[in-house]
Amino acid sequence: MMTEQQMRMMIEMFSNPMFKNGANEFLKIAQQQGMEAANKFWGNSSESQEFPGVDKMMERMAEFYQTLGFVTQAKYDELMKQFASLKAENQMLSDTIRELQQRFIAENGAKAQQAWQEVVDKQLEMSREVTKSFFDVLKQSSPEKSK
Repeated sequence: MMTEQQMRMMIEMFSNPMFKNGANEFLKIAQQQGMEAANKFWGNSSESQEFPGVDKMMERMAEFYQTLGFVTQAKYDELMKQFASLKAENQMLSDTIRELQQRFIAENGAKAQQAWQEVVDKQLEMSREVTKSFFDVLKQSSPEKSK
């Protein structure tokens, strides 16, 4: 049984980030080396014939370590290569989309500006015509009121 002081010391030790990282790294290395040694011994040696079902046991050990979050170095390396490839592809696609957006804005921005200018010009022309018509009506109605 542990005393309160020992418990406090353990809690302090586990709260230290350096200890956490070191302990996790140590456990990872120990487990990888243990799996590799067991695989070499039971998979390649003449003694492995004495242990039937070793393949199933190795699969179960691998599953156990996978549930703890550990992966083999080969799997990790493969995933890192795939990650780097996907990252490069993502960057290329992002650049392509950005370039297409800029091209779209440049091409259609000029067209939109031209269309807007045409609308404004048309509106001004219509305003002039309405104003002219209004004054024409006023001029025509002025002499009739005088009579």
